Amino acid sequence: MVCSLIACLLLTSCLSLQPPSPIWPAGVPPRNAAIASAPITLEVWLAADYINTPPIQALIHDFQAAYPNITIKTKDDILWENMRKEVEFAITQGEPPDVAHNHAFAMGAQGLAEQVDDLWHVWNAEQDFMPGAMEDVLWKEHYYGVPLDINALFTIYNKRLFREADLPPLSATWTFDDLSVIAPRLTKPDGSQYALALSASGWTITGLINAAGGDLLTERNGRVTATLDDPHVRSILQLYHTMSLKDQHATLPPPIERQTDHPVALFQNGKVAMFFSGPWDLARLRQEAPNMMDDVGTAPLPRGRSPMAGGSVQGGGSLFIPRGARNREAAFEFMKWAVSDPYAKRMAVELGRYPVRTELYEDPALQSDPLLRPFYDQLKRARPYKLEAYVQANDTWKNVVKSTFDPSMDLNQVLDQAQVELQQEIDEVEQAVSGSGKP
Repeated sequence: MVCSLIACLLLTSCLSLQPPSPIWPAGVPPRNAAIASAPITLEVWLAADYINTPPIQALIHDFQAAYPNITIKTKDDILWENMRKEVEFAITQGEPPDVAHNHAFAMGAQGLAEQVDDLWHVWNAEQDFMPGAMEDVLWKEHYYGVPLDINALFTIYNKRLFREADLPPLSATWTFDDLSVIAPRLTKPDGSQYALALSASGWTITGLINAAGGDLLTERNGRVTATLDDPHVRSILQLYHTMSLKDQHATLPPPIERQTDHPVALFQNGKVAMFFSGPWDLARLRQEAPNMMDDVGTAPLPRGRSPMAGGSVQGGGSLFIPRGARNREAAFEFMKWAVSDPYAKRMAVELGRYPVRTELYEDPALQSDPLLRPFYDQLKRARPYKLEAYVQANDTWKNVVKSTFDPSMDLNQVLDQAQVELQQEIDEVEQAVSGSGKP
């Protein structure tokens, strides 16, 4: 009996000397034994407006607590627009990060991301993700990352300014014809108020083209084909040109690369009645201008007359493993954690960055906000901005958009020339892929 008691005490003492098991948050992936022992420094680059937010910092903290052998190193000064160039430079220097943030399909197309087909095969979670989100990581039927968040362009407007102009709230079926009617009534001759804040973002204007019933790319007989000759493309560019330069019902975009901050600032200051954006700007308005939220309304994008009208452009982003990264399995594990329940829900509620996994949309916290209904509607019909796979073609399109705000622009001439250039640039990429036999 005494021996048994002593043995029990010794066992208890030995157990008390063991390090405590890390707290494993509910909803995250199970422990990956393959990365649980050797010391690893994992370098993670997320866009500057993500990396220091509470949900991402919680993710980093919890992941390191679960895997004490892993130290995460971050950079907090990389703008989304600059991520590709930063990663490309790091690869050329032989020092790529382990995880980076952008559109994985585009990084795969440009040879900057590692294929992760084998890791997806082991994970076997494709069916959990929204089909549109998976398009952000697929290029030529290969996986190049894990989708992080998803969004779509819709309309944000000031209900007070509409009331002051004796205009009803925007309906779910409002049109470009309606826009042309209400714009003069929301514009003041002294320049103190405009109907709309315009952006020179190629992504944003593509959303309006999709809403009108057009697109920038299609596939014809197995060939990726540029469609700048689509009349919907020309009509939206002409609309932007007319509203900003001729009628002056819309503000001119700033001459800078980053276009996202300017419309929000104008809207907060009552300078514009409407702008086109995504759910992240609703979250931003709640944080920066809570007193005006009673006057904030949302609607889908205006519709065109085409049977294909009513769409939008899909946004969001994904995480990928840059070419040559040293810690492939640990990087993929971190990416899996990033889209798990605890952090995906917080990103939606706190940041307006919405989940890529279908089941999370059943959460009451995501369904209770009436301002998000147009967003969810647009998300169902949004199409990915695939032009980003082709670097030169995408730059050509950006230049077309910028030229829209040039008073001396000959729209037809610009688009005719750009159509030829885009097609040549797309063909070069597609031929290089076909010739190499690699995606």
